[in-house]
Amino acid sequence: MTTTIIIFLPLLGAILMLLLPDEERVVRYSALGVAALPLLLAVYIYFAFGDDLGVLALSQDITWIRSLNIGYRVGLNGLGFGMFFLSTFLTVIAVLASWDVRRNLKQYFAALFVAEVGMLGVFAAQDLILFYVFFEITLIPMYLLVGVWGDENRRPAAIKFFIYTFLGSTVMLAGFLAFGILAETYSMDALGGGGGLSRTAQLAVAAPILFGLLVKVPAVPLHSWLLDVYVSSPTSTNVLLSGVLPKLGTYGLIRVALPLLPQGVDPFLPYIAAFGVINIVYGAFVAFLQPDLKALVAFSSIGTLGFILLGAASGNAVGLNGAVFQQVAHGLYSALLFILVGVIAARTGTRRIEDLGGLAARMPWAGGLLALGALAAMGLPGLAVFISEFMSIMGAFATFPVQGVLAALGIILSAMYLLYMLGRVIFGPIGRPAYEEIGDAGPVEMASVVPLAVLLVVLGIFPALLIGLQRPAVDAVLIILGGG
Repeated sequence: MTTTIIIFLPLLGAILMLLLPDEERVVRYSALGVAALPLLLAVYIYFAFGDDLGVLALSQDITWIRSLNIGYRVGLNGLGFGMFFLSTFLTVIAVLASWDVRRNLKQYFAALFVAEVGMLGVFAAQDLILFYVFFEITLIPMYLLVGVWGDENRRPAAIKFFIYTFLGSTVMLAGFLAFGILAETYSMDALGGGGGLSRTAQLAVAAPILFGLLVKVPAVPLHSWLLDVYVSSPTSTNVLLSGVLPKLGTYGLIRVALPLLPQGVDPFLPYIAAFGVINIVYGAFVAFLQPDLKALVAFSSIGTLGFILLGAASGNAVGLNGAVFQQVAHGLYSALLFILVGVIAARTGTRRIEDLGGLAARMPWAGGLLALGALAAMGLPGLAVFISEFMSIMGAFATFPVQGVLAALGIILSAMYLLYMLGRVIFGPIGRPAYEEIGDAGPVEMASVVPLAVLLVVLGIFPALLIGLQRPAVDAVLIILGGG
């Protein structure tokens, strides 16, 4: 019951937002309170039930459609809890980072909380149809967050986002329906190991499911919707767009495709690893060419998502643990960088890299945290991303040596463009005389980025806080895969 309460608390919060008076201060503080409740409950679960998350805990199973054996089945285990927690955490951060949203504030927060319902539901769902329902619940509110509150290019970006992701999820649904009809159930627990399907049947079912999940990640070349959406979105929307939404795809790969269709997914694993390497290398090269700071961070995000695909495809304990860990690490650093880009753009009036420079002198806190985020993105030891990328590469190298080597080279490419960006943005002479008068990040802005920076450091120094939680669930997947 606790899991269900956390999932649907934001829905009550969305209704509350619409009933509040149109007073900005009341709306913002109320939204912060609503966002904090699921986070506090998720923290409670970590400390009270962390040792039980190796298997499914806090589960609930209610028959929904008896004739089709579809049920409201939810629960938490080590595979999903990291992202379940991160979704609650980043929603709080998104509320704090919503300083650039001024109009229709109540409606904005209502849409944000409805999106949170979908995200939390995906990471707790234990039924394929319920997984799809929550997967789709995120689509409409995210479309509105981009299409209503974005910049002047928001509508084409939102339409492209809707078309791509709806197409992907519809194809995925076809795979889910075929799987459930053939296996006569949609329960993930009952479907483990293939649900009694032959290898040929698993192959046929796995193909559309993998396509839908890779669109959501997105894997190159299915990524063309991403740049316009990221660049056009408000800062607080970027927090969830980059920190959580792509993980609906990667989590589906790890939780649904691998353990439920092991024989069907196996022939695709070399290609998934190749997609991961393409994401890493392509993201680094294209990021180097971006004149816009926000676009650079967007392609950096695409690149580091490749390590999740690479680790998941490895089929061994090191790589798969790295992939699960990277989901959380990526969400932390990408949210940090997008918020800081928003802070810099608000102060300087531009995101063009060539127009910036020397900001560390006037914005030492923002500049220092931007440097920390960039160092995290390039995998600096002592920060969370280093742990997850190192594990993903080592796991991949054991299974796919060529892809493992190319991924390691991708880290070098990432370091090159990120150091170039830091040199142009925060170091050197001040870019314009007007920048002499700008101020540093304010208290609210610092409150939205410091927790992200702290978690990046804490998980980099104490990775067992998360790996210890996820390892038993990862081992259960490996038993099904026949790996180790």
